[in-house]
Amino acid sequence: MSSLTTGSAEASTSSRTPRPDSIMTSDSEQCEASPLVSKPAHCESGEPSYGTSLEREFEVHDIGCLVDVGELQTSFSFRKLLRFAGPGSIAYLDPGNICSDLHCGAVAGYKLIWLLFLTHALGLYVQTLSARIGIVTGQNLAQHCHQQYPRSIRIPLWLICELAIIGSDIQESIGTAIALYLLFGVKVWAGILLAAMLSYFILGIQRFGARKVEAIFIAMIAVMCGCFGVEVLMASPDVSQIVKGFFIPRIPPNATVQAVGIVGAVIMPHNLFLHSALVGTRRIKRAADIRLASIREANFYTTLESAVALLFSFAINATILIVFADIYSHNSVDHSPLAAAAEQHLPGLVEAASLLGRAFGKAGPLLWAIGLLASGQSSTATGTMAGQYLMEGMMRLHVSPWLRVFISRSISLIPTMLVGVLATSYLDRFDEWLNVLQSLALPFALIPTLKLAQSHAVMSSDFATTRKWRIFGWITAAAIIALNVYLLFPIILQLALHGAAAACLAFSFLGMYLLFIGVLARYEILSAIT
Repeated sequence: MSSLTTGSAEASTSSRTPRPDSIMTSDSEQCEASPLVSKPAHCESGEPSYGTSLEREFEVHDIGCLVDVGELQTSFSFRKLLRFAGPGSIAYLDPGNICSDLHCGAVAGYKLIWLLFLTHALGLYVQTLSARIGIVTGQNLAQHCHQQYPRSIRIPLWLICELAIIGSDIQESIGTAIALYLLFGVKVWAGILLAAMLSYFILGIQRFGARKVEAIFIAMIAVMCGCFGVEVLMASPDVSQIVKGFFIPRIPPNATVQAVGIVGAVIMPHNLFLHSALVGTRRIKRAADIRLASIREANFYTTLESAVALLFSFAINATILIVFADIYSHNSVDHSPLAAAAEQHLPGLVEAASLLGRAFGKAGPLLWAIGLLASGQSSTATGTMAGQYLMEGMMRLHVSPWLRVFISRSISLIPTMLVGVLATSYLDRFDEWLNVLQSLALPFALIPTLKLAQSHAVMSSDFATTRKWRIFGWITAAAIIALNVYLLFPIILQLALHGAAAACLAFSFLGMYLLFIGVLARYEILSAIT
């Protein structure tokens, strides 16, 4: 991941510091900050300035005071890494991930392990870009989108990202409700209501500061590691099949939806907005003589922290996939009746507990339910914080976090309750298509991230991405868009068979989807605002 940014030879102080950009930087760095240039014409007058003023500190709302990372150091410090630990772990492990892993293991066996790993690697790449945007400029991705895009682009962009957040809220509610049902026998509809109330409890913890919130997330991740790790040891899977699934890329024809779901479950669009803001909880020394070195140090530790967090995320997701691949007997040449049934009816989170009970005894469902509950609660605050930063940054709508939770949960509660009460058996299919929704919305967060990260006007010549990483980023975006279209096109053709009106509506949706992506990709990122 390393040569993501350009830069130049630093002064003697910074040359002895850890260089996150040593692999992310070209040899033509310049020590001075880029010049400030004029304000884009489309931005409303009176807006606060932003851009490449590297001395700016974040304004962090509703998540506690800034965390002091200490003085600039000339060598690697594990203690300093711990001071940066936290933001990278707040994401990537929610009930949507678990549902996606379960379905991939049931339908495709071990064959999609490579895609799971690749998606996490791409997640590290885009998360690193979003974090650098926040660290270098002192403003998060949503604030940049407000400054760079006119209202005609901003509003639909915001609505799409909000829709993705609501989809994530629904997944968290479903996961928590099912966990409560498995643990305590609580009805699913009642569990959905309890999940909504638990959101306020998690939100209240934020008042105690960023480190308290991050400690709770890390503890919940540890619980998931323990629960799902024990289950994979109990399963004793075929190691040769795991290695084959890791190194041989293939997507079975019957697993296209699951493949797209992996991308959306791991790289959720609102996490890019969230991570670019959460890095602002670290107070970086920005005195003129050390600011470039301090920013490089922050980039290094943030990237390393994200890599460790995503490594744990991959391990947890992979264990779930492997356990259910083993249960569904895809490690044999002939598919078992259970595996054949999975192709007709995807197993749900409740059914998964029953399968684990038959395979491993009483411990299996208990560990599954505890891990699922930890997953639901660890991701509860993610959507709330992401929505807060998105609403305030992109639309300048300042809403109380408590009201934000009420609005978001109220909107997500309606469809979730309808499915929970009227069609409980469809909860998991609903969950799977919500992962697809995340993948469909991903380009609308990824494209602004790529364009801002490569802009010398916004990131300065010291931190803008180099040409090879720009090419890699756009190839990644094109691959995700192509995978989405590959999934959408057969569905649209099926809808077109229902008459001219349905065909017109379906193809209009596809056309508008691709048109808006094209507008974002072609729109020029203008000069930074003075």
